[in-house]
Amino acid sequence: MSFYIKDLLQLSTGVRRFLISEAFYGVGIGLYTLVLNLHLLFRGLREDEIGALVSTGILIMGVLAIPVSMLANRIGRKKLLVAGVFFIAAGNVLFAVSEELIWFYAAQILVSAGLTLVETTEIQLLFHYCKSRKEEARAYSLMFAVFTAFTGLGTLAAGYIAKGFEGSRGYEVTLLLTALVLVLHGVIRAFWLPTERKRSQEEAIEKSPSGGFSILMAKISSGTLWLFAVFTALLGGSIALTGSFLNVIVKFRLDWMDDQVSLLLAINGIVLFICSLLTPYIMERFGYNIAIISVFVVNILLCVSLYMIMPVWLFGVMFLLRGGGATMLSNLLDSLLMSAFKDEERNLYAGMRSVFRSLGSSLATFVSGLILSVQNYQLPFLATAGALLACGLYYIWWIRPVLFKRISGSIGA
Repeated sequence: MSFYIKDLLQLSTGVRRFLISEAFYGVGIGLYTLVLNLHLLFRGLREDEIGALVSTGILIMGVLAIPVSMLANRIGRKKLLVAGVFFIAAGNVLFAVSEELIWFYAAQILVSAGLTLVETTEIQLLFHYCKSRKEEARAYSLMFAVFTAFTGLGTLAAGYIAKGFEGSRGYEVTLLLTALVLVLHGVIRAFWLPTERKRSQEEAIEKSPSGGFSILMAKISSGTLWLFAVFTALLGGSIALTGSFLNVIVKFRLDWMDDQVSLLLAINGIVLFICSLLTPYIMERFGYNIAIISVFVVNILLCVSLYMIMPVWLFGVMFLLRGGGATMLSNLLDSLLMSAFKDEERNLYAGMRSVFRSLGSSLATFVSGLILSVQNYQLPFLATAGALLACGLYYIWWIRPVLFKRISGSIGA
């Protein structure tokens, strides 16, 4: 373990700068996530109007994911990433100062476009700075750890800021502060992150309309690309079955007050941070194949256990372990699936990954909503166990052979 910690401190320059700047992004998203819905309610929107607004944002992200992945080859990942951060900042300003529904939709369009730009470029850019597939796996988990930790810090800060400005224009001050943090984040990444290396000859051909179209169609027809995209939909859906309603499940299953729920979720965030740091170590210690299968099994058993009746203290322990296990599983698979593609293929895969994961998560969230509408706060865990079993079998039968062939030379199996 001591050697592993030392290795983490010897990451490439670009990776270290990326991870340091990720802290600002985490704070900004933490501020935004806590207060946005509360701000919209304060401005007079109903819950169904907020739901329609959020659904529009998800739809926009799905529509833009593939075009953005194509633009990344032409314009560059770093430029799109920085532009995305500024789009999110602009959306927060518009949310803060607007009072009419049409302007809230305009703000949501800006935020959704920005999130799409960030989510379809940041992992590829981070991996672009890495020198090996081992460093890619470590960098991805560290990125998630930093983001999780500072999102929690931003959420905590948002609560105190909102409380201090009660009686003003809702949560306007917090949203404007979010925009300021994100602008600072964008400036840091624009001027501090290293420039990308020159494009390959194939990527240069894509600048011509005919060459770009033929290469794009060849990539889209790749069986591996579709195989992995479907898997991300299954994985995203498996995690979203309970992940989308954790606060609701805890509150009503345990009959807890809001402060008790928030405390458990805060502790859960700490567990996620620790598990993110440990994920690369576990993969390097046991090999990716054993690590993934073991984490699948542990997650399935934890979800089955949470379906059963148990004392509150035991539920809390199992709940925290479930969160850590889900984080490990997601980090292991996301980093390895991206590493399986060549650098010039990663932009398109990131776009398809975003689309398919959104589809899987949306369907799973809808199913969970139906289950919870009849006040069954145990069944989502059993449904998650079944979904994870199907996802694990898909991995063993179709994903593992491709991963073994593509990356076994770099990561022990």
